[in-house]
Amino acid sequence: VNKANIAFMRKLVRNGPEVHPGANFIQQRHTQMKRFLKYGNRERMAQELKYGDIVERHLIDGDIVLFNRQPSLHKLSIMAHIAKVKPHRTFRFNECVCTPYNADFDGDEMNLHLPQTEEAKAEALVLMGVSKPLVLTSLANRPTGRCRIHV
Repeated sequence: VNKANIAFMRKLVRNGPEVHPGANFIQQRHTQMKRFLKYGNRERMAQELKYGDIVERHLIDGDIVLFNRQPSLHKLSIMAHIAKVKPHRTFRFNECVCTPYNADFDGDEMNLHLPQTEEAKAEALVLMGVSKPLVLTSLANRPTGRCRIHV
């Protein structure tokens, strides 16, 4: 929590864990104890937020995420994407990135990782961004790019 986001964090705390966008936990600056927001007076907890507190919030549009399909055999098995929150509890991604993930939609398991610091987010975009002009050495072409989607 800082001066730039304290009003937004208070709104998330008031929403709690069951309303999106919301928050699940608050960790006060000087303690290791987390307060679960499902129970208790969230309005009071929101007013008591201080700079330096940590609010564990829900994923929102624009967050940087790392998307991975195991086994991670090459560097394109994990790439950085910008999240767009949709209804339902599923991960969706553009079909243009199926090739690097070797995704064939037969029940593939994908993992989502969330960088926590601004440095980690910047590093993820610069080093693992899906829009980077990467070349697969085995195919000698771009693994992502234009694709035709037939409906």
